[in-house]
Formats: sequence, structure tokens, C-alpha cells
Amino acid sequence: MSRLRTVGLVAGFELYESLRSRKALALILIYVLIAAGATALFAGIVNELTAAVMKDVGPEAVDRVLESPAFQERLGQFVGDDALAAELLRVPLLALFYLWVITAFMPLIMVLTASDAISNKLASGSARFALFRVDRAGWALGILAGQAALMAVGILAGALVCWGIGVARLDRVDVVASLLWLLRMSLRGSFYGFAYLGIALCASQLVRSNAVARGLALMFAFASFVAGQIFNAMAVRDASSTVGETLHKLVPSGHATALFRPELTDRSLGMLGLFLIGLAWFGLGFWQLWRRDA
Repeated sequence: MSRLRTVGLVAGFELYESLRSRKALALILIYVLIAAGATALFAGIVNELTAAVMKDVGPEAVDRVLESPAFQERLGQFVGDDALAAELLRVPLLALFYLWVITAFMPLIMVLTASDAISNKLASGSARFALFRVDRAGWALGILAGQAALMAVGILAGALVCWGIGVARLDRVDVVASLLWLLRMSLRGSFYGFAYLGIALCASQLVRSNAVARGLALMFAFASFVAGQIFNAMAVRDASSTVGETLHKLVPSGHATALFRPELTDRSLGMLGLFLIGLAWFGLGFWQLWRRDA
């Protein structure tokens, strides 16, 4: 059996088993509920702000202000990048908000969902039956692909719920553009979630205990978050040095801004960086799995 076919078969079975798991479905439901609640709150805030501004200056004036070069220049100064400011004004607010929801909540969902994906099979002994038929690398990569597919299902479900609530609650919304941009942002956000999926599966391959694997995954994810804050502070404090900026690219948060960028090259490099971070963490765990008895 070829390695690619092995990965595909294991991934399909992993996705099927995960969708039957109450734990996985519960965590996806929690994420969808978080997205729904956050979107409803966001819509209410946006409606109040829009109504207040329109009451003072009128709807036509609001549109003129947002499209004016002066406003774009001030926004560019605020975010530190004129091109990024122009992109933020072009993308529907609902889509921008949902990408933030993904980056804020999907890491924790992935750690809780996937941290026992391999350790559970090692602890129960079911891994040995699978490894009689397929090679270890194809088996592990198949689980990675299956968990990534499960993550994509959750992100897409959240996007559709976000779109539905946004259309129903927002006073000013472009229905078609918002849906298309939500799908785009879901794709971008999936790469951010994949980085943390790699962290979760790294921990899952290091130990047999589900509880220990979950604890390690949470510790690794928290350490990655703290390191990102430190490296970002270093980059801001000493802008003339590339040390802080380079180190920041080694953690997921170092590529978060790239997901919002309009340039295809910068955005693609950011997504590639997140993908490689996830693979690096997964590979670190697989190195230990390869060396020991399953």
C-alpha cells in the first residue's frame, strides 16, 4: 500500500471516528456557540456605534469619511502599515471579526480535541492492530490529516453560523461579500489552527496517558503564547535588530498579522510559516514515537 493511500485511508477513518466521538462533537459545538455568542455581541456593538455616528452626521457622511484618504491615512498610522489599513477597510467587518475569533479560540479547541488522538490509541493498544497493516509514518500522518479535516469542519460550521447571525442582526451588511470573505478567512484561519494542532499531536505522541498528553499540550501551547509575547516585545523595543522579529516567526503569533495582509506573497509566506510550525511540532513528537514501541 502506498504511503499516500495509507494517509488518506487513516485520515478518513480518523475523521469518521472523531465525528462519532461525543468529546470532539462537544468541543466543536462549544466553539460554534462561542462564535455565535461573540458574533451576536459584535453585531450589537457595531449597530449601536453605527446608529450613533449616523445620528450625528448622517449615513452619507459616514461612507464619505470611511472612503476619504485622510481616514485611511490615520488608520494606516494606527496599524503601522498603509497597505494593511487599506485591506482592513476593504474586507467586511464580519469576516475580519471571525478571523479574530479563530485565532483567539481555535488554539485551545485544538489542544483539547487532538491532544489524545494518538495517546489514546497507544494506551488502549488499538495502535498495534493498525501498525500491523500500515507503516508508522503513514499512520501518524493520517491522524494528523484527519484531525486537520475535523478542524476544518468546525471552522466552516462556525463561519456559517457567524454569517447567519451577522445577516440577521447587523443593520448594514453585504450578504454575498460577507459570505465569500468568511470562507476566505476560514481558510486562512485554518493554518493558524494547524500550528496548534501540531503542538497537540506532539504531546499526544510523547506519552500514553491522555491526561498527561492534554497537560503537556496545554503547557506547550501556553509556552508558545508567552514566547510570542516576549519575542514581539523584543522586536518592538529594538526595531533596528532582526533578532526579535526572527524569533517571533518561530511561534504561531508571529504570523497572525500576515493572515490579514492584502499581498498574496506576504499572506502565503505567513500561512506557509504556520504550516511548517505545525509540521515541526508534529515531527518532534513523531521522532519520539518512532523510537519506542507502540
